[in-house]
Amino acid sequence: MMSHKARLYELMMKREKLAMRQKSDVLMGLVEDRTRLADLDSQLSELLAESTKKSGPLSVSALRSKAFYGREMAQQREFAVNRLDFLAVEIETAQAKLSQAKQKEKILAERAVSERRAFANEIDEKAERLRNLRRPVQKM
Repeated sequence: MMSHKARLYELMMKREKLAMRQKSDVLMGLVEDRTRLADLDSQLSELLAESTKKSGPLSVSALRSKAFYGREMAQQREFAVNRLDFLAVEIETAQAKLSQAKQKEKILAERAVSERRAFANEIDEKAERLRNLRRPVQKM
């Protein structure tokens, strides 16, 4: 048997666990995005390094093409770097929120336990009082 307060704390704990699971999923998604983007960034930097290597004489159209694709890759890399910076901040924020949710869940669990103990003590005290009332009073 559980007191009303303890039941409320239990329900709040379950809600917090659900929120923690959602926040954990968001965090995992952000980490996966960062990993994919870091791979893309390294590939783009390798491609840029290859495209800037001196190769023999090129025609005008080949030079234009090389310059165009070089600019495109540089823009994509800049976008990837900016996105990586953004994801780093988002991951840090998500970790902080997850940590707060864990702390809140822990506090709710402690409160639920203390409420259950208080309720059990109250029941014990009532039972003890009833036992004392039922005992016949010995007269001298």
